Amino acid sequence: MLGLLTQVKIFVLTLLLGGIAGFVIHFYQLGIKALRVGKHILYLLDFFLWIFMILLVSMGMMLINQGALRFYTFLFLILGGMIYFKALAPRLYRPLQVIAEAGAYLLRMLVGQIIKPGLWLINKIRLKWRNHRPPMPPDDSDF
Repeated sequence: MLGLLTQVKIFVLTLLLGGIAGFVIHFYQLGIKALRVGKHILYLLDFFLWIFMILLVSMGMMLINQGALRFYTFLFLILGGMIYFKALAPRLYRPLQVIAEAGAYLLRMLVGQIIKPGLWLINKIRLKWRNHRPPMPPDDSDF
């Protein structure tokens, strides 16, 4: 049996972990809105988000209570996320939105700089291909 102080510590840390998970989801939502990605890219990003969230919560639970998953740990995780979304999310909406939009701008700029040489090369190849004329076949009249 765990002592009262240990149980309170687990309760508080699990609530904090739920709040951190809520923060990550909130920032992700704002980032996706700022990026305006397509449906298929969104599915891929959602997959990576949930892999990250599984790792985050699993590592947090390993540090907090050696990975013991009980009903109350799930309850405290959900409660921590709800507390974040009810109390902190409205206050952090604007700063996180500005950060997400700045990150989306930088990401677009970086991807554009990475793609630019490839597009230049493709255009050069297309131009060369269009101007390329096959050699004339030899005349049969010479024989």
